[in-house]
Amino acid sequence: MKYKDQSQQPQIVIPKDVDVLNFNTVKSPSGAVVHYVESTELDVVRISVVFRAGVRYQSHPFTASATVNMLAEGTTLHTSEQLSETLDYYGIYYNTSVDRDYSIVTVCCLSKFLAETLSFLEEILTSPTFPENELEIYASKRKQSLAIQRTKVDVMAAEAFWKAIYGEKHPYGYSSEASEYDTLTSEHLKDFFKKYYTLDNSFTVISGKLKDDVVEKVLRVVDKLPRGERATGTIPSAVSVTEMRVNKKEAVQSAIRIGRALFPSNHPDYVTMQVIATVLGGYFSSRLVQNLREDKGYTYGAFAQVNCLEESGYFVITTQVASEYTQASIDEIFKEIEIIKNELVSEDELNMVKSVMIGEMMRILDGPFGICDVTIENLQNNTDNRHISDIVNKINNTTPEMIIEAANKYLNDLSLVVVGKE
Repeated sequence: MKYKDQSQQPQIVIPKDVDVLNFNTVKSPSGAVVHYVESTELDVVRISVVFRAGVRYQSHPFTASATVNMLAEGTTLHTSEQLSETLDYYGIYYNTSVDRDYSIVTVCCLSKFLAETLSFLEEILTSPTFPENELEIYASKRKQSLAIQRTKVDVMAAEAFWKAIYGEKHPYGYSSEASEYDTLTSEHLKDFFKKYYTLDNSFTVISGKLKDDVVEKVLRVVDKLPRGERATGTIPSAVSVTEMRVNKKEAVQSAIRIGRALFPSNHPDYVTMQVIATVLGGYFSSRLVQNLREDKGYTYGAFAQVNCLEESGYFVITTQVASEYTQASIDEIFKEIEIIKNELVSEDELNMVKSVMIGEMMRILDGPFGICDVTIENLQNNTDNRHISDIVNKINNTTPEMIIEAANKYLNDLSLVVVGKE
């Protein structure tokens, strides 16, 4: 038997394309929109209803998150306990999420329990009551949880970073005091629900084994949402600050964030900036990890990424280091930024980065639920799943010269946020 030479590193193979199923779309006469991607791998169905009802649209603190999180805490037909029993009995996966722009309600079930799952979904989306007693319990728990979270330097740094790059009053930058939970009422939730949980302010994505008219059945449920208007709102210009330091005397570590506001994902330089972020801190052998962890021993990990919002985006480097290494770590991070702005990335390193990026895309797209998540993201960005091939092509076509040009264009005017002991 022949054995492979273990001393030889395997050859890096970079896929030239990623084949992703595009979604189909159906609409009802009244305007309900359902997008679906069929997969026969598993006998399950996932349904995600996406509402343009994120934090940026709320007029009272915590209204957006409380509304989506309390949909199943009581309806005109059932109590929260009864709804919870339904989920347990039929094994229905139920999840909600909210960010600055969107709120998403997701259910997943075995195909044989689709009718019961759709009944549950219809009920919470058309007749939630947001009971005051349940709201009091919810607000009390969230208030306590937020207070605990805000004792951690990484959480404090995350909130401070949003303020630093956008401004304290910006829809993407502001945060509220935990005490504001005490002012939240059922009426706040009912008003927010009535305004934003509408047919015209939503779309639905289905994935899985779509047999027996699944799409038509889901469409009939979504079609029962009330008509409304598509949420709109003007996003003001970001007002950034160069440096923000928060003193936490008892901290043994410092949380560091360095970055800036950028642009949405449809910007022509978005993919190039993702490549830059991956070179700096997007995988375990990236430059920041090698520098701060392997060479200096300052930290367990350092990361860099580019994230997108509906009308913006941002580049950020994050790490946590022992307090005594705070300034040294900051100096090393800016040193690495200067290197990528002035020295061409080698062909071997760039090939590794491309392989990591495309490999991660393939991992996410492995299965109907990953494709569903990507479909939602593409729809939020007004594109379709063919956009994945465009991204792969842009990654493959990124050159060292393009990296230097983008780094010099966008890795300037960075905001530094430090939370820890002075």
